[in-house]
Amino acid sequence: MSLSRPTARRLGLLCAATVAALVPVVGAAPAAMAAPAVSVAAHQGVVAGQNPGGTMVRTEQLASGGGFVEIYRVSASHYWGRIVTYYGTSVIDANGETAAVQDNGEYTFLTPQGHFGDWIAIPGKNQFRGPSTFTIARGYTAIVEQTGKNQWQAKLRRPAGGAFLTLQTHAVDDGHGRLSHVYAGEEIVDPGGKAIYVVLSADGIITSFDPQAATGGEPPADKCTATRVQSIGAGTLAHMSNRPSGPRVSFTSVYDDGKERPVLMPLDKDHPSLPADAGILARITGANTAAPKLVTRVEGGKGAPETVTAFPAVPKGCRGAGTGTSTISGTSVLPVHTAR
Repeated sequence: MSLSRPTARRLGLLCAATVAALVPVVGAAPAAMAAPAVSVAAHQGVVAGQNPGGTMVRTEQLASGGGFVEIYRVSASHYWGRIVTYYGTSVIDANGETAAVQDNGEYTFLTPQGHFGDWIAIPGKNQFRGPSTFTIARGYTAIVEQTGKNQWQAKLRRPAGGAFLTLQTHAVDDGHGRLSHVYAGEEIVDPGGKAIYVVLSADGIITSFDPQAATGGEPPADKCTATRVQSIGAGTLAHMSNRPSGPRVSFTSVYDDGKERPVLMPLDKDHPSLPADAGILARITGANTAAPKLVTRVEGGKGAPETVTAFPAVPKGCRGAGTGTSTISGTSVLPVHTAR
């Protein structure tokens, strides 16, 4: 039996069928307002075909439902992700500074410490176009202003008041007579350890995301996630991960063009089974227990035996709660983060 190619309905895609080019988002190292600009080599965010090495520590689902990201750790300040979607694979590389990509309004965000976020930007809800003053995630305020031709900045204020950070960005000629946006992105962590992610684009658009609201407060700590990749037959791979919030699995296959892409839809404890018309059988059993299992039948039809694969166990001592470490240090001057 050969697997049918996935459809937008099966993958649950929210983005448009025609994909825009992945656009890099770069967060540069901070510099005091009065100090000279710090020269920082801009990371491109997505580098097709590159593999920086390291060890896979977990998988994360894309908010659109159209794929997932395998997160790899190279060092304490270098994480990268392999983004797998219906359209192919790409790499997001946070080597020493925050990186993200934007695809048809879906933002994928990764910090050098491995903190991950993915969200759909919705105008008027979590995305706003300047110039003006906006209330963004968790009550923070952003004063978005144009500072020059194709140049913008956003002054961020805490919910209790007081500016503490300025994001600056601009657009550049891409060498073909078109403007290419350069983005400024930053993880902001409050004294209580709760983070938000903020991205400013070169056309004055700001978007934000509250990862704890999306995950119920589960930390992104590698030590609390276990992963494995398992072949389940007919050239299909199950990318399995287990964390305090429960098991997850995504399915991929290598297509005729040699590119690995998702097939069918990802499963988790809230969506534990593929639909009856999926073409194969796959379901998670014991999703709310300490020993969940993946049950599959890919070949042979209804009379064929099912295969049972245990999810890796969540490491001991993980309770699904934790705090982050602020990326904005205490200072008497207002730091400026400039995308270059």
